[in-house]
Amino acid sequence: MSAVPKAAVAPLPAASPCRLLVVNGNTTSELTASLAGQARTFLGDAAHIHAVTAEFGPAYIASRAEAAIAAHAVLDIVERETAQASVPFDACLLACFGEPGIGAVRERLGVPVVGMAEASIMSAMQRGDRYAIVTVGRRWPGMLREQIRQLGVESRCAGILALPGNALDYVSRSPESALQVSLALDAAVEQGADVVIVAGAALAGYLPSLPRLPDVPIIDSYRAALAQVLALASLERAQRLSLVC
Repeated sequence: MSAVPKAAVAPLPAASPCRLLVVNGNTTSELTASLAGQARTFLGDAAHIHAVTAEFGPAYIASRAEAAIAAHAVLDIVERETAQASVPFDACLLACFGEPGIGAVRERLGVPVVGMAEASIMSAMQRGDRYAIVTVGRRWPGMLREQIRQLGVESRCAGILALPGNALDYVSRSPESALQVSLALDAAVEQGADVVIVAGAALAGYLPSLPRLPDVPIIDSYRAALAQVLALASLERAQRLSLVC
């Protein structure tokens, strides 16, 4: 019995990388460069990263007034970058834990828009019952409590711990600042958290610098947002492809 010849099937083209717009709502361009580098390392060939910096506002958001200014700056640069893009973006990531202007950006764009707080909190609730947040800045606990209430997830929050000093001072990841972060993680666990979020653009990529980690899941808020924005962009692409086919 002769073998049935196989049908000639053209190989499927390799999927092109998702085009992601990463927006630093702070005006510190060095921080944008760090965030872009971390995104390229984390996502590899799966995504093309276009990272931009807010053109006006605070060097690093540390108050409600600064967050309000940053929201305007974020919307302004998102609208400009999407209008000028030769190829549309598949998704947008707001690389700021306060997520300034995220509602307005979602209103204007027809693609997924991910923020660091929402992404990391959703990830934390998938890893444990009660989460805590470690961030930098004395005003952030109050600001984040408001944000968490809006998300409707305050009952799962074990606490918000604010590290001392200026957030940008932590970007260098000095041994002193790493020790401060490590002690805060321990304190979060003592408050009853079984998952801890290391929150904010200044603390993105910090975990490898720490002398030790508690024996609970620790979530880098930026990496959680990167993982989610890629997942949502991929889902969006798959849906568009199914409609075409």
